[in-house]
Amino acid sequence: MRKYLAILAALAAFAITDGDTAQARDNAFRSVAVDTSRIAMRGNRHLAGALKPMLAGELSKALGPRLGHNGGQLIVRITRIDLPPSTGENGWGGAMDDSIEGIVIVPGRGQIPIRVVLPQNTAGAWYAEKFDERRVFRLIEAFAQWTAREV
Repeated sequence: MRKYLAILAALAAFAITDGDTAQARDNAFRSVAVDTSRIAMRGNRHLAGALKPMLAGELSKALGPRLGHNGGQLIVRITRIDLPPSTGENGWGGAMDDSIEGIVIVPGRGQIPIRVVLPQNTAGAWYAEKFDERRVFRLIEAFAQWTAREV
């Protein structure tokens, strides 16, 4: 009887350990592929080209140790980015928010839509140098953080 109970306990411990391993494996990815072709097709090839390496870098930071394993490839497809003209005001004069939209394709789980909307002033003062570049970077950074949370 003791032998039978010991075997059951070992099987239960193995099942718990195997479940944790499966959970870790499901949240791990071999690599990340970034697709900005939708942005390029809309006539923004320069922006699409700049977005791709920036987003790949931010995703690598956000996903951290979950990358480089035997899991599948995570695909991130940016479908839209909006950077309305800056009015130089604090939001009360009709300034519109910046936004980025995309789809994250998780192996074995399907597609997860992600949309990030940020006020323009999160990039700092509108009159400072490289304001638009900071706006794009803030959107990409937030998109990568949401991606890491959702996958």
